[in-house]
Amino acid sequence: MRCLVISPTPTHPQDAGNRQRIHALLAALRGFGHQVEFAFIQREAVGQDAMEAMRAAWDALHLIPYDRTAESPSLGETYALDDWFPPSLEEALGTLAAASAYDLVLVEYVFLSRALELFPAGTLKVLDTHDVFADRHLRLQALGLPVGFFHTTVTEEARGLDRADLVLAIQDDERQLFEEMTEAPVATLGFMPAADELEQAPHSALRIGYFGSGNPLNGHALTRFLDALEPAGLPALGAEMRVAGGASRYAGPAAPGLVPLGGVGKPADFYAGIDLVVNPHEGGTGLKIKTVEALAYGLPVIGTAEAFRGLGARAGFHAAPDAAATAALARRWALEPRFRQEVARESAALAARYAREVRRQLAPFRSRAALEALVRRPRALLVTDIPFWRESLGNQARIAAMLRAARAEMDLDTLFLGPLEAEDADAASAVLGRRGRLLASPGSGGDDVQAPPPAGLRLTPFERRSFDAAHFTALEGVLAAGGHEIVILEYIRLSYLRHASPAPPIRVLDTHDVMSLRTRNFEHFGREHFLRLSTLEELGIMDGFEQVLAIQEAEHALLRGALPGRSLLLPHTIPDLPCAEARKVVRRIGFLGGDSPMNRDGIRWFIEQVWPAIADLGAELHVAGRVCDALTTLRAPGLRLHGEVESPADFLEDTDIGINPVFYGGGLKIKTVEYLCRGLPSVLTEEGAFGLGDGEGTAYLVARSRGEYVAHLRALIRDPLRRRRLGEGAFRFGRARFGTHAARAACRTLASLAMAFQETTPGLHAGHGPAARAA
Repeated sequence: MRCLVISPTPTHPQDAGNRQRIHALLAALRGFGHQVEFAFIQREAVGQDAMEAMRAAWDALHLIPYDRTAESPSLGETYALDDWFPPSLEEALGTLAAASAYDLVLVEYVFLSRALELFPAGTLKVLDTHDVFADRHLRLQALGLPVGFFHTTVTEEARGLDRADLVLAIQDDERQLFEEMTEAPVATLGFMPAADELEQAPHSALRIGYFGSGNPLNGHALTRFLDALEPAGLPALGAEMRVAGGASRYAGPAAPGLVPLGGVGKPADFYAGIDLVVNPHEGGTGLKIKTVEALAYGLPVIGTAEAFRGLGARAGFHAAPDAAATAALARRWALEPRFRQEVARESAALAARYAREVRRQLAPFRSRAALEALVRRPRALLVTDIPFWRESLGNQARIAAMLRAARAEMDLDTLFLGPLEAEDADAASAVLGRRGRLLASPGSGGDDVQAPPPAGLRLTPFERRSFDAAHFTALEGVLAAGGHEIVILEYIRLSYLRHASPAPPIRVLDTHDVMSLRTRNFEHFGREHFLRLSTLEELGIMDGFEQVLAIQEAEHALLRGALPGRSLLLPHTIPDLPCAEARKVVRRIGFLGGDSPMNRDGIRWFIEQVWPAIADLGAELHVAGRVCDALTTLRAPGLRLHGEVESPADFLEDTDIGINPVFYGGGLKIKTVEYLCRGLPSVLTEEGAFGLGDGEGTAYLVARSRGEYVAHLRALIRDPLRRRRLGEGAFRFGRARFGTHAARAACRTLASLAMAFQETTPGLHAGHGPAARAA
C-alpha cells in the first residue's frame, strides 16, 4: 500500500509517549512492506537533526506550515472540532491530495479529521485518536488542574470520528466510549515500545523510580504519592525514591530518601538504575505510556488502576484505587522480599500478554484487504425478552456485558420481545453502540400466544408450549430485511425462534444455564422451576443450533462432549476496576440480589441461622436489591435493608466482605463474579461457587455447613491480613477468569464464521466499505 500519515506530532526524537506511538505504527507499516509518506503539520518545533532523521526514516517527508496563534475556541470555553484546522492547512493538504493517489490515509488526532474529507472515494481513511477529547477540560477541572491542549464536546468529537472509515482507539475502554459516539467501526490498537533488555547498574539501596513529564496530571499524582510515601522513612528500609524527567520539579529539593534527577539522556539510562517503577496516576484518559515503557524494559511496576487501564492487569498492585494506596504498596515492596518477587513475576507476565495482544492488533495493517475486513464487519441480531440495558439484575448484566464484548467484532442489532418505553432506546444504544439498532416486538398481549405455529415446523413439545406467533412473525420480518449473518437467542425458552425463516447461516443459543439440570437442582430442594424439560429434549434442541454459548467451564465441558465443535465458552465479564482495599476494621458484610426464590431462601437462612453468631463482632449486614422485599418482617441486630439501589457498584464499593448463601439454583452466580473482580473477600456456599473452578481457599472460601459459614466469617472479621490475602487472590482469580479478555475468543470465533460466510456471498455488505461511505 501507498500510505500517507498526517500528524501534528513529529516522529523524531521519540522523547514523548505520543511520538513513540506514532513512530512505532509507521515503522510497523514499513516493516509490512508498505510505502510510508509522513506529512508533518509543524505545530511543534523540532531541530534540524530531528528533521533529517524523519527524512531518512520515511519514504517522503511533507512539511506543512502551521500557525498556533490562530487556535481560538469558538464554543465558549471549548473548541469546535475544526478550530485547529485553519484554511491554510486545508489548502496545503488539498494540494497534496490532488497531486497523488494513496491507498491509505491515516490522520493523527481527531482535531485534524477534516483532512480525511480532502481525499477521494476509494481511499481507506483511518483516524488514530490517541485520547478522548470530549469533555477533557471538565475532567481536568474536576481534579483542580489547568486545562491545556485540545478539548471539545461529545457532539463535535463524534462528528470527527464519523469522518473515518476506521477509528483506532489506544485501549479498550476508549474503544467502547467511541463505539457509543460514532457510526464508524472502532478497533483497538495499543502500543508496546521496543526495548532491549537492560543491564542493571550496581547500587546498594533499593531504588523506587518515577519517570514522567512535568504536566499537571503527573504533578498531581506524584505529589499525592510522595505525601503518602513519606520518603524520609525509606532509608530505614534500605530504599530511596528517585524522580526523573520534568516531573522532578514536583519532588522538591533532594533530601534523605528522595533524589530528584531532572532530565535524563535516555529512558534506558534511568531504568537501568531502578528496582521498582511506580505510576500513581489519577484521572485522565489514554494509554499510560510511562507504564508500558517500564514494562517493556522488564521493570517491575506498581500503580493505580488508571495507570494500568487497557493492559489487562490481574494483580491488585496493578490496580490500586489511588496514589495513596500505591504508596502503601511501594512501602510493602520495600519491606517484603516475597512481595518483591511477586511483583516482578506478575509484571513480566503482564508485559508478555500485552505485547502479544498488540502484535495481534497490528496484524490487519499487513494489507488493505485485512484492514477493510475491520470495516466490513459481520452483523448479528440478538433476540431477547430481557431488558438488558437496565443492568440491575444478573441476567441483564450478563447480556449487556456480552453485547459490549461482541460489538468489538461485529455490528449488533437487538429484537426485544416486549413493549419499550421512550427512554429505553437511549439506554440500549449505550450497550449496543451507535452501529447497533434496537427493534421491538410488543407481542400479542396474550390473545395469539396459543395460535398454532405455521405448518411444517418441527417443534419439540417444549417449543410448542413456548411458541408465540406474534414474536415469531416479527422475527421473520426482521430476517426478511436481510443483512444478518448471525442470530443469537437468549435462553432456551426462545428456541422456537430458530425455525424462523429466512434463517441466517449461523444460529446461536446463549444458554445462561443448562435448564434441565437447573430444574433437577430445584426439585432436589423441593422447589418447582418455572421451566421444565428433559435433558434429552434440551440437547436435541441445542443440536439445532450452529453454535451454543456456555457461561461457565462445567457446562461448557458438558456441551462440548454432547455437541462436538459447537460449544463456545463465553463467561460473564466485568470491566477493569480498582482492587478493593482491605480496611483494618470490617464495617459491612454485603449481599446483593434480585427477587428470586434462590436469593430469598438463601439470605433468609443466613439471617436466621448464621448472622446471630456473627453480629456480636461489630459488623453490619447490608442487603440490597429487590430481595429486600421478602425480608421486611425480619428483625436482626445490625441488619440494614437498602432495597433496589441506583448503583450496585457503589453498594459493593462500601462492602468489606461479600456473601452468597444460596443453596440451589444452578448456573454461574453473577454477584459472585462481581465480588471476585473487585477483590472482595467472600464466603460462599457450594452453590454460590458453582462454575468457578479451582479458586477455593485462595480466591474465596466455601462453607458447607452453618458451622463453617460462622467460622469463616469470624476468622475473616478478626484477621485483616487474611482478608487482604483472600481479597488479592480474589482479584487475581476474577480478572484472569472474568476480565473483559475472557469473552474475546468466543466473539472472534463467531465473527470469523460470519466473515467466512461473507466471502462466499459477494456484495452482502457492499454498502459498508470505505468507497460506499465516501460516496
